[in-house]
Amino acid sequence: MSNDLSLFLLAIRGTLASATIPDARKLHNSTAGHPANVAAAQGLGDVSHMVYVPMEKPKKGAGEFLILDIWNSMDGINQFFANPTVQEQAGQIFIERDPVVWSAADGFATYHIPAPFGMNDRIVTTARGTVKSVDEARKLHNLSIVKTVGKARKAGNLSHEAYFRMAAPGSPEAKEFFAVDVWMTADNMMGYYEDPDFLAGYDHMFTAEAVTAVWQHPTGEWVEW
Repeated sequence: MSNDLSLFLLAIRGTLASATIPDARKLHNSTAGHPANVAAAQGLGDVSHMVYVPMEKPKKGAGEFLILDIWNSMDGINQFFANPTVQEQAGQIFIERDPVVWSAADGFATYHIPAPFGMNDRIVTTARGTVKSVDEARKLHNLSIVKTVGKARKAGNLSHEAYFRMAAPGSPEAKEFFAVDVWMTADNMMGYYEDPDFLAGYDHMFTAEAVTAVWQHPTGEWVEW
């Protein structure tokens, strides 16, 4: 048995089928959050399941929804989502969805910093785009992150993680990059992302402007682990 630990991020972004967030919560908790389904997912390697909605209120319906799951087994992911019942329940939650599996970006700077006592809010930002070159992106990314980690922390940042899409080596999909940042406050967040030292790296990594979004935990009690 191997002692190596590999973690994979399953990100599912889509539009909720429910008319309201309370309706979506009820449906989520009775499907993805049902004890039997939770046990099945955890048994196959799903070590974390978190849900988010955009910071901005939707113009109609319940709006967008983001699921971020951490798995320790690609075989487990494939087996779990090959289950027709799982696919049927996902179709009940979302009108449309984009599930993507990501693996840690090799050599890209990441960090996790503890939160001070009482700072319990969590805001998540995501950035997704195709890099021009993985090697060049690594250099630019690390230049930006290493230089600005102190500024990020002062602005309320807790963590930064970098991923590439699980895809065939050399394929265009394999150059698709995904960054996830977690914040304990949004007060100075945008000021950090507009900082010239941060943009010096990120502005030149991508073939086109990255797709960014800001997320927060939805109201009410959602089954997470």
